[in-house]
Amino acid sequence: MHGPWSPLRIRVFRALWIAGLVSNIGTFMHISAAAWTMTTITDSPTLVGLVQTAWAVPGFLLALHAGAFADMVDLRRLISITSLLALVVAALMAVLQWSGGLTAELLILGTFLESIALTLSAPAFMALTPELVDEPRLAQAIGLDAVSRNIAQSIGPAIGGAIIAIINPGAVFALNAVSFVGIVLVMQTSKSTIRRDLSNSAKTSEINQVIKVGVQQVVGTKLLRNLVLRLAIMLAVTSVLTAVLPIVAKESLDVASNGYGLLSGALGVGSVAAVWVLPRIRAKLNIETITLSSAGIWSASTVLLSATANMVVALIALFICGACIMAMLNTLFSTFMVRLPNVVRGRGSSLAMLMVWLGIALGTFIWGAVTSSVGVGQALVIAAATNFGLALFNRVALRITISY
Repeated sequence: MHGPWSPLRIRVFRALWIAGLVSNIGTFMHISAAAWTMTTITDSPTLVGLVQTAWAVPGFLLALHAGAFADMVDLRRLISITSLLALVVAALMAVLQWSGGLTAELLILGTFLESIALTLSAPAFMALTPELVDEPRLAQAIGLDAVSRNIAQSIGPAIGGAIIAIINPGAVFALNAVSFVGIVLVMQTSKSTIRRDLSNSAKTSEINQVIKVGVQQVVGTKLLRNLVLRLAIMLAVTSVLTAVLPIVAKESLDVASNGYGLLSGALGVGSVAAVWVLPRIRAKLNIETITLSSAGIWSASTVLLSATANMVVALIALFICGACIMAMLNTLFSTFMVRLPNVVRGRGSSLAMLMVWLGIALGTFIWGAVTSSVGVGQALVIAAATNFGLALFNRVALRITISY
C-alpha cells in the first residue's frame, strides 16, 4: 500500500513538487499584492475587482487550447518557457512599482500576462505527472499537487502582506519572479522518460474539431452539464470575497497590508481543513446535502463578515467560508471527473476548468461593480442571499442525484 506521501520518494517528482510549492506560494503572494496595490492606486471597487478578473480571464479564454497545446510540444520546454515568461512579467512589475511607474492599467495588464503564462503551463504540469510517477502512485501524486496549492493559498497571502508591510509590493513581485527559477532548473536538468513524436502534431483545424467533440460530449450529457454549470454559478457568487476583500480590510476592519494577508490566508487555511474532513462527510451525505449545507453556512458566515469590525471574528468567518467553498468545489469537481468517460477526460477536465475561470472572471467583475453602487457591506449581504437562493434553485433545476 502506497501512502499519501509516497510519490515524494521519486527524486524528480520530489524536486518538481518542492519547486512547484515555492512557485505556488510566490503566485499567491503576487495575487494578494496586486489586489492590495490597486487599493493604493485607486479607490474604485470596480478596478480592485478587475485585478481578480484579469487573473481569471486567461483561464477562460485559453483553457481548452492550452490542454491541446500541451499535447503538441515537449512538456519540459513548454513549462520552462512559460515559467520564464512569468518570471519576466513579475520582475517588470517589481521594477515599475519601485520606480513609481506602476499605473492601474499596467497593474491589470501585468496580472493578465502573468495569468496567461501560468494558464498555458497548467495542462503541461498535469500531463507531465504520469511521466514522473508510476501508476500505483499516480492518485497520490495528483493529491499532493492539490496539497501544494492549498498550502500556498494558506500562507502565501499572509507572507505577501507581511513583506508589503515591511518593504513594499515590489518586493513581493520580485520574490514571485525568483520563485520560478526552481521550476526552470528542474525542467532543464531532468530528461523525459517518454519519447514524444512531435513531427505529427495536429493542425489547428483538427485540434478545434477534437475540442468541439469533447465539448459536445459534456454538454450533451445531463449529469456532466449540470455539474459544470453549478461549478460556474457557485464560483461566480463566492468570488465576491476575493473581489472585495481588500476593501473589507481597509474600510471595515481598518487593517494594513499584513492584516489583509491574514484575511486572505484564512480562506486558504479553511480550504486545507476541509480537505482533511471531506472524505468522512462524503461517506455519510449525498451531493445535494453537502452543497446545500455548505452554501447555507457560507452565506451565514458572509453576512457575519459584512457586519463585523472585529479582526478575529472576520478571520473566523473567512475560515468557515474557505472550508465551505472547498466543500462545494471539491464535491462537484471530483464527481465530474469520476463520471467523465475516459475518451474525453482531458477535454472534459479542461472544460470544467474553463467554467471555473468563467465563473470567477464574471463574478469578480460583477461584485466589484455592485460594491461600487451599494457599498461593501451591502454587496456581501446580497451575495449571501444570492448564493443560498441559487443553491435552492440548483437543487431543483440542476439536480445531482448521485450519492457517495
